[in-house]
Amino acid sequence: MPPVILSQIGGGQQGSKNTDLINLDSKAESKILDSADSIESKTLNSKDSTDSSSKNSANSIKSKNQNTPKVPQAHQLQESNAIKKSQIPLFYHLYILHNDIPAHYQDLLNQSIEPFRDFAKLIFINCQGTFEKQWQEMPQKSHFAKEVLYKILLQGHFAKYHKIIISDVDVVFLGDISQSFLDFDIESDVYISGVRANDPNGIFPLTGWKEGYKKFSKAEFEAVKYGVGGGYLIANLKKWRHDDIESKMIEYLRLNAHKLVLAEQDVLNIICYPKIATLSPAHIVGHQMWERYGERWEKYPPKVYSKNELDSARRHPIQLHYIGDKKPWNYPSEPKSELWYSYLAKTPFLKIFLANIECVIINNYIKTTLPYRLKALFKRNKLFFIDPRIYFKITKRIFKKIWGKIQGRD
Repeated sequence: MPPVILSQIGGGQQGSKNTDLINLDSKAESKILDSADSIESKTLNSKDSTDSSSKNSANSIKSKNQNTPKVPQAHQLQESNAIKKSQIPLFYHLYILHNDIPAHYQDLLNQSIEPFRDFAKLIFINCQGTFEKQWQEMPQKSHFAKEVLYKILLQGHFAKYHKIIISDVDVVFLGDISQSFLDFDIESDVYISGVRANDPNGIFPLTGWKEGYKKFSKAEFEAVKYGVGGGYLIANLKKWRHDDIESKMIEYLRLNAHKLVLAEQDVLNIICYPKIATLSPAHIVGHQMWERYGERWEKYPPKVYSKNELDSARRHPIQLHYIGDKKPWNYPSEPKSELWYSYLAKTPFLKIFLANIECVIINNYIKTTLPYRLKALFKRNKLFFIDPRIYFKITKRIFKKIWGKIQGRD
């Protein structure tokens, strides 16, 4: 699913203290979480004001008695600046780049942020089917929507911004996103900053959905392996414009859509690598982490990230990301779904969701049946019947059903 974005207007201009959260998605029901929750829980600050606070602190120190032996320590200055920054309110513009959100859903989304109208506003941008041809050429679409590709259109749509945060919408924000944004230096030689894989070698073996990476060149695969996740990014739009990164991404997408595995994430990493910075792992925490690695993540050894960084991410996740095809709005039993539902209940979309939940559950069950799976296989590959792996899967499924019935009799 597509993204949420936080951005800062160009420095030195009037209004440079504005900070904007931009939400790109075509699924109205799922986007109110990140917009409402993140706005409700945090107030951001402009970097210009941070710089000003730092200068004021420095001037104050210089004006003191030069003979005074006590010199403010670095952590004291940081704490002072943090207090000053927290006192500066900012306004959120939430841009939604979409193709198909009807007017009445737009009205409901506006109602969702009405309690935060003093510091938040929604703006809808209809992209009118951009990248339709490239989307059709992609071999693996899975649970993704075409709108994920709009992550590469930032330079053109948001010309007045110097930096911007992008975040997928199948998420709940639980922590402060402002610090990493304010700390991001637009003068640095970095195109994007994001969360890296804790174990880059975890991409192996290249089987299943990852098999497509065998078609990548050595340089392309290195960028994917050591790049960052597309679920949460900070983009340096000033440098994007200087090096015309958006045009390079669009051209790469045009030429390579037929082999992409993770759509926009592959494009972003391949074009931006190695000019990619690292964010803390707390900025993307998968909803299955506790179930997969234990309540204390004891089965998740530190590699790229230190134990302290992983412990901090576990205790204080900034973004909880519902990774994969099983989303809480379709599979209520998924881990951490209760968090998603707790925020859904605060929006006008709850009534719509409850009115359709029976159909959702029934449709999900139908997709698990053997006739449906065979039909889907035939649709994807009309020659699937000559693949021996298919017969192995069918036999395994039948044996599992028979074994279950035998155990039930016992």
